[in-house]
Amino acid sequence: AASPFGAPPRYEAIRAEKKINAGAQFIQTQPIFDHDRFLDWVEALDKRNLLEKVYILPGLIPLKSSRAAHFMADEVPGVHIPPELVKRMDNAGDKEGQMEEGVQIALELIAKLKNTPQINGMHVMAVHWEAIVPRLLDEANIPRPLPTPEPLSA
Repeated sequence: AASPFGAPPRYEAIRAEKKINAGAQFIQTQPIFDHDRFLDWVEALDKRNLLEKVYILPGLIPLKSSRAAHFMADEVPGVHIPPELVKRMDNAGDKEGQMEEGVQIALELIAKLKNTPQINGMHVMAVHWEAIVPRLLDEANIPRPLPTPEPLSA
């Protein structure tokens, strides 16, 4: 696990390097809401020659409500939500409007992350909103994983 916004990127890169040197093969991050600041962290990893040694899976949480945006922005350590995204959620209207705005923000972030070099996938964390995942995958043109086959009986 990594928290790109928990400390300045150069310090978070040192933490990641220790994990990689201890055998980590992939890193899942806290949710990414600020792509530019995320790139600062990726650049710090690159400066330490870590990107060729580990798979990077940025976290993605679709915001379901303005309340959730405020909670994550104000109360969850290591998570940074730019004020303009919180404002978008605040201005989205009723519950359905907020949910739709959260989907649009998630799709924008997915598009940016899909086009980010050195990113090897995403870790979608649809907290209390698992039903939105198929829509996100479909609208972002991400192939759905194949179902796990049933074990063969002996």
